[in-house]
Order: sequence, then C-alpha cells, then structure tokens
Amino acid sequence: MTDDQRVFAPSKVGVDRQRVAAFLRGERVFPMTMELDLTQKCTRNCRDCPYGSARSAGLTLSLEFLDRLFSVLGPHTPGLVLSGGECTSVPHFPDTVALARERGFREIAVITNGTLLDKPEVQDALLSEVTSVRVSLYDWWEEDSPAFLATLRRIEKLRDRIEREGSPLEIAASILTRTEWTHRFAHVGELALKTGIDWLYFHPFCVDWDTPYPRQADQRGVEEAVERLKAAHPRSSRIQFPYERYDLNPLRFSSLHGSHFLIQVGADGVNYAGPECKYDDDYALLDLNEYLDEDFLWHPRRVEMIRAISSDKYRPIGTRHRPPMFSDFLQRCLDMDPGNRVNLPVDRIEFRQPNII
Repeated sequence: MTDDQRVFAPSKVGVDRQRVAAFLRGERVFPMTMELDLTQKCTRNCRDCPYGSARSAGLTLSLEFLDRLFSVLGPHTPGLVLSGGECTSVPHFPDTVALARERGFREIAVITNGTLLDKPEVQDALLSEVTSVRVSLYDWWEEDSPAFLATLRRIEKLRDRIEREGSPLEIAASILTRTEWTHRFAHVGELALKTGIDWLYFHPFCVDWDTPYPRQADQRGVEEAVERLKAAHPRSSRIQFPYERYDLNPLRFSSLHGSHFLIQVGADGVNYAGPECKYDDDYALLDLNEYLDEDFLWHPRRVEMIRAISSDKYRPIGTRHRPPMFSDFLQRCLDMDPGNRVNLPVDRIEFRQPNII
C-alpha cells in the first residue's frame, strides 16, 4: 500500500465518475457495493453491540436467496462486504464467497470478529475467494485480555499461511475509538501491526443504540492519539484514520443519495437504508423475500423511501456512518451548476479497494 492510499473518504463514492455522472443526470445506477449480513448469529455476545437484540431471531440467509440476489447485482456491482453476526460461522460461508465470485463481484471484503480464523475451511475460503478480511478487535480497552491475544495469534497464523501459499488476501484490523481508550491506542496498535496486518483502521465507537438517536461517543483526543502512533511508526500508511468521520461539521442532504451506491441487506432479507439502521423498521426500504426481480433497485417503494430521507429526518445521522457521508458528498455534486459537473469535487486520493465503499 503506497503512502497516499486511503481506505475511506466521503469522495470514495465518486471513484467511478461515470456512475456518479449518470446519477447526477437522474439516470438509474447500480450500487458500487453491497453490504450483506449473512447471519444474525454471532460467536460473541458484546454488551454494547448495536444489533444484540436483532440477533435473537438467529436468521441466516439461504444459498438459494443469495444466488438470486448475487445474480441480479453481481454483473453490475463490483464490491461485496459480508458481515453479520459472524459470517464465518455459517456452514455455507465457503459456498457463499465462491458463489459471489462466480456471479461477478470483483472485490469481496469479509468483516469478522476473528474467533474462527483458525478453522481450515474458513481459511481456505478466504485465501481462495476473498480480497480482504477485516478483523474487529475487542477486549483490549482495559487490558490485553486472553480473548484479544488469542485473536492476534489467529491473525498471525493466517498471515503465515498467506505468505506460504502466495495468496493475495489482505488482512486488516479495526479498533473502535472513544476518549476513555486513547491511552491504549499506541500499545494495542503496535500489537496489531506486529501480526502482519496490511492496515489498521480506527473508527468511532457509537452509543445510545437503544434510543431513537444513536451518536458517536466522546472522541476528544482520539485524532491526536492516532497521530502520535502514526508518527512513531515507520510505515504510517498502514494506519488508516477516517478524518471526515470525526469532523463536527453538519451533514446536509435532501435525500439519502448514498443508499443508491451502498446497499445494505440484512440477514432477514430486507434492504435497509444503511448499515447503521439495519433491523430498524423505519428504514426498511424493501423486503427482498417478497420482491427480488431484476428491477428491485427501482421499486417505487424503495425509490420513494430513499427520496424522503433527508438529513433532517435521518435519526442515525449522529453516527456519521457511510451513507450519510456519501449523501452529503453527492448533495454537493448535485448543488453544482450542471455545466461545471465535469469538475466534480473528487479528492486526489488513491483508494485501497476502490470498489468497497
């Protein structure tokens, strides 16, 4: 990864300039990325998990459903993110990633808590079909817990196998941030980097998920702590910090435009407005169990619901997740004079895995 490559910025939604230009002209566009909960089941039971209550149903998507969904989107949507729950715990996880490749997805990212990274069948699937595996690190904020250290060992073993077999699979690790944990960033970050991960990603811890208005926890001092870690590391490009997610400037959009470019499907087979509002009935755009024809993206209910979600009406906007950030960027593009849209406000950034937005 070169020094100027980033994993995230709001302008990443504009990487495919032709797709964005078509959207700005009012044309139909396929999403850049689909994020998919393969299952609600999880191998952990984290106290602050925003989807803990949703897991009680224990739903898992079938291969039959996935085949239909992948057949519609795969030829046109280059990026796929598999999440959960714990997606690697599903018996047909290997078949799922193989099917995704077969149906046309070009970049596949797997988000995991790392508890099953040592299973041979999981490793085989990752090494053969997946672009990147992104391990969410937990249980480090007070001490190096046995569970945290065990996850690091699993990452090391997966890295060893990548090196032995020459797989292009990339490994990332993510660390949640809040003010109370900044004193641990340097130590935990170094431990994670020593496992051989390709990059370390920080992102805000959010609270109040049990209320109508979830938001970021206090993030004062977080950026400064991450900058100190970057300054002390010889390859600072391996440390990714999404500065815009920590910005306090308000997000503004007349419609949740980002939901046309990043599509979220839950383990219940419902298309939601974004990852931060999945399993919330208020943001259920379309039940794909009932309608999954080739034109489902333009179903009148889905289109009208997206159109009605402005920044003033989007309750999870305080989390500053990707859909509202992309929507703010796209709104600025829409607000430009049409004659000047050849100069879209796309930063001169080289992105890591550009199809995973």
